[in-house]
Amino acid sequence: MDVAALAGHLKALAADLPLPALDTADQCFEAAQAEVKEASRESNQEIGLHKLGAARERLDAARVRLTEAATAIDDYLAGIGAGAAPAPVANAPKASAAKPPPVDPRRWWTDRVNELCDRTGAADPQQVPPTRLFNDLLKAAGDGNAEAYCKRLRDAGPQTGVKLPGLAWPLMRTLAAEHLGRAPTARDVPALRDKCADKVRSLVPKAEPDHIGAALASACTLGRRGADDEGDAARTAAMGPALVAALHRLSKSERRA
Repeated sequence: MDVAALAGHLKALAADLPLPALDTADQCFEAAQAEVKEASRESNQEIGLHKLGAARERLDAARVRLTEAATAIDDYLAGIGAGAAPAPVANAPKASAAKPPPVDPRRWWTDRVNELCDRTGAADPQQVPPTRLFNDLLKAAGDGNAEAYCKRLRDAGPQTGVKLPGLAWPLMRTLAAEHLGRAPTARDVPALRDKCADKVRSLVPKAEPDHIGAALASACTLGRRGADDEGDAARTAAMGPALVAALHRLSKSERRA
């Protein structure tokens, strides 16, 4: 490859460095942070703000490394007398590129709920009070209607969804106490998890035993959460009503017996 061809190849590589894509990603993170921060004011659960912050820090580090790479290419081209590569524009797409679509701050919630429920579909945003959402989810859970359960949770979005644990946890503790005949403790979590797992997974198929156990531990030990429950707001929200329904069924079977 001659010098001119090498210079042309390097200039093309420099022009394709994905700095605009990093900016779009950062806008998504910023919008998600703003929405989760707003929701966290009315939730007593850890909903992953620190992880979003860490992700933005890693994104910033990637932007620095890409900028350094572009500078190194410029220096090399200047050194061989081929002229500088066109500098990537950090805050705007290429002139020929289409304008990126508006950032959807709810998209991460929609994708995560779909993943947990093993379903697909776009959200139809609904502004409903947390108590109404909770009751709708309990009805869907009681009916065994996994499709409705996923849709209600997906449509609610993160701002309402992250408030569900605050409604579910006290009920879970009360129902566990009814089933056990005493206040639940951490030692009861494995047995409760095993009894609830089938019902929960019929609604949230991707709920692993550790996730179910972490949610039960959080409710039954007055908020001392398991490590597996940390940082996944959608999963924590999805666990609550499903576990309330499962524990309610256990309590009913105990009363009948």
